[in-house]
Amino acid sequence: MQINSFSRSLSVIIVTILIYQSAIVAPAVNIALPTDAAAKMLRFIWPIFFALIGLLGLVNAILSKKHKVAAVVNVATVFAMTTCYVLVPVINEARDSENLGVWKALHAVTVALTFLSLVLQLGFTLRWYKSGPKPDKLSV
Repeated sequence: MQINSFSRSLSVIIVTILIYQSAIVAPAVNIALPTDAAAKMLRFIWPIFFALIGLLGLVNAILSKKHKVAAVVNVATVFAMTTCYVLVPVINEARDSENLGVWKALHAVTVALTFLSLVLQLGFTLRWYKSGPKPDKLSV
């Protein structure tokens, strides 16, 4: 089944937001702002980020429900971002109570789930699932 261009465009938007937030915004905030201000800013922006990516993934899953690979990639993205969103207050509480072991573990989970979403969306966008061996054409 052919995937429509709007669905592929949504995947490109998801990839772009994932890279921009994770590789540019978060590091820049940590460098440019004092620690307390950076923490306040990131606590505000991460839930929005997770909700936005999850919502785009949900829309894309609905639009691409007839395309198995696209549906799986987008449902996985929705699951990952929902998990990250739910973990945000728990991570913040662990940090506030100086429970650094819990904070590090849960932060690692959100990083891994975000990276997984990036890899899945990027792979789908670049059509990795179509790069397998091609059947030989019969010559007539």
